[in-house]
Amino acid sequence: MGLLDVARSLEPLIVASADELEVTRRLPGGLIDALYESGVFLAFTPREVGGREVDLLEWLDLIEELSRLNGSVGWNAFINSGITPLPAATMRRILAGGRWISAGSLGRVAGRARRVDGGYRVSGRWPFTSGAPFATYLFAGSLLYDGADAPVVDPSTGEQTVVGMVFPASDVSIHDTWDGLGLRGTTSVDFEVEDVFVPDEFVADDLIAGPYPGPLFRGPYFVLMGHAAHAVGIARRGIETFVELVHRARARPVHGSRRQARLGQQQAHQVAVAKADSMVRSARLFAWDAAERGWRRAQAGEEIRSEDRALMSQAMIHAVQTARDAVRLLFECAGTSAVHRGHALERCYRDLTTAAQHTLVVETSYETIGDYYLTRGE
Repeated sequence: MGLLDVARSLEPLIVASADELEVTRRLPGGLIDALYESGVFLAFTPREVGGREVDLLEWLDLIEELSRLNGSVGWNAFINSGITPLPAATMRRILAGGRWISAGSLGRVAGRARRVDGGYRVSGRWPFTSGAPFATYLFAGSLLYDGADAPVVDPSTGEQTVVGMVFPASDVSIHDTWDGLGLRGTTSVDFEVEDVFVPDEFVADDLIAGPYPGPLFRGPYFVLMGHAAHAVGIARRGIETFVELVHRARARPVHGSRRQARLGQQQAHQVAVAKADSMVRSARLFAWDAAERGWRRAQAGEEIRSEDRALMSQAMIHAVQTARDAVRLLFECAGTSAVHRGHALERCYRDLTTAAQHTLVVETSYETIGDYYLTRGE
């Protein structure tokens, strides 16, 4: 079954779970099972250990469609996509005895690690770990200290050494800290470990790409393009919902409400929906084109160039910011029709407002890209 077919097969279950996702702030167990069994949570897990190891462009289509159905589900499908930092022998042992659903916190190096025989002793607490309550393994970075509790410095960089760690869920405490404006069903909570022993086989040099040769694992850039697909999917749902709202208003006018009677008939509304659609379509084309450039190079065994990385980052930021702005246009046009909690357009507005706060896609993240364009060739 192709990835888009997978998304469409899950639609009835996702739609039926919408209210539960908002109220309980987590994916229902049946939906977690379905996402795992269909391979969504194994998308970035190598085939050699039993994963799906997807085609990148098909995966972007999958995340877009799942996000169109529900922003929280699309986010978890993207974030909990089976990133595999552990070697093949370790992964085979894990998958022989259970599931590999990985969740990680990469925005903050919040652990303290100390070298001991056969591994490390680690303590720490990491925030914003989407999907942590249902993950079977969690990963994060820790700062390394020696036996005298002094920082261990990497001589090549002069910075304190960071060690990537993978923890079985049984070693982790979950703190229910997620009650966000949007993406409410993503369980983007804190997790904590206290003086946990991490054996060497659960230590990773690269928490995103992992030690695998396939093109999908040539760097962190590919999975991060999920930000763009997620935002585009939600924005598509927002546009569809606004159009449906207008059709309902025309079919069943609200007596006594001049504003609702004119919904979709004002020039401002017609301009807004055309503009929003244009914004989202162009952002999608930019993001998929940038992803395809890097992906084709990786498939050919070529190096992912600096310009490829800059373009993917630029397209990712642009897609999220543009999708948010497009939905905001329509939300403001819809007036009070869309302000009630649970309305599809209201949820799209909240989900994109929240997604656009991620550190990788805020507007200030353009800084490094602009610096690259202004200084290359010097």
